[in-house]
Amino acid sequence: MKRKLSYIASFCLISLLSIAAIEVSEACDFTALKKELKNELKPDFKYDSSKITRFTYKGKTQQKETEVPLFMGEKYKFLFNTSCLPVDVKVEVYSKPIGHKKRTLLYQLEKKEGQHIYAYEPEKSRKMYISYTIPKTDKQELKGSLVFILGYRIGGIKKDK
Repeated sequence: MKRKLSYIASFCLISLLSIAAIEVSEACDFTALKKELKNELKPDFKYDSSKITRFTYKGKTQQKETEVPLFMGEKYKFLFNTSCLPVDVKVEVYSKPIGHKKRTLLYQLEKKEGQHIYAYEPEKSRKMYISYTIPKTDKQELKGSLVFILGYRIGGIKKDK
């Protein structure tokens, strides 16, 4: 009997999580958002990779971080699409992970009215960390997403003549 109840509880939990994921994906067409960002890479950069970060806003401030490994000597472009954020999220790029003594802020996304695509081209190629600070909100179960893609320049860094 206990085993049956645990199966039923597990099924209900999985169903609820699936419904929540479907609601977020229906609200935002991630394929279209990524395509829009890929167009921003042209003609100088090629698509490398992407990451969709989903948020559930809560009654407390949250921190998420993504590691982005880069090859030395190559030129990269970071692109962010914030159109699926009902509440602004603080986006910062650092040289080291959270808690490291020599952590340096390299880029901070500055939100502008009417703009939802933001770009950052690092001067040096090294491992970087994208930090998302999700603000607390009174709205229960508010969800949002941020789309990030990474592009690289073929032939590495162009030298000025």
